[in-house]
Amino acid sequence: MTYRALKYVAEGLLTGDNRLPKEEDVLKALLGMALNYISNKCTVLNLMTLDKSAHIHRLGAGKHMQRKPEMPETDDSELDIDDDLGYVAASLMASYVSEAKVSLHQTRADTAIRDYNAKVGEILESIRIDEDGSYGV
Repeated sequence: MTYRALKYVAEGLLTGDNRLPKEEDVLKALLGMALNYISNKCTVLNLMTLDKSAHIHRLGAGKHMQRKPEMPETDDSELDIDDDLGYVAASLMASYVSEAKVSLHQTRADTAIRDYNAKVGEILESIRIDEDGSYGV
C-alpha cells in the first residue's frame, strides 16, 4: 500500500467525523504512532532481520530482530510494513483523530492485528528459520 492510499483509506474511515489533519508533519507523526503500535503488537514479516546494525525495535522470532519501519518519503512510497497492516495503520490513524468512532476504529485495528498474527504464526510454524536467516521446510 502506498502512503497516498493509506491517507485515502484513513480519510474514508473518518467520513462524517473529524477530518485528517492537512499538515504532512502531523500525518507522519500519527503514522509513526500507528507503526510503533503495530510493531509492538505484531511480528511483521518484512521487518524481520538478522542485521544488528539496523534500527532495531524489538526481538523477533528465533534469532531474528524486528527493525523499526521506515517512514514514507513521498505519497508514492510503499509503506514499510506488510500490505495487510496498511489497513491497520489507517484504522489506528482514524482512531487517533476520530471524535465519534474511536472505539470502532481501535477495535477494527486490534481484530486485524489478531488475524495477521494468527496468519504469521501459521507461516512461522510451517517453516524452519535457520540460524543464518534462511528458511527451510
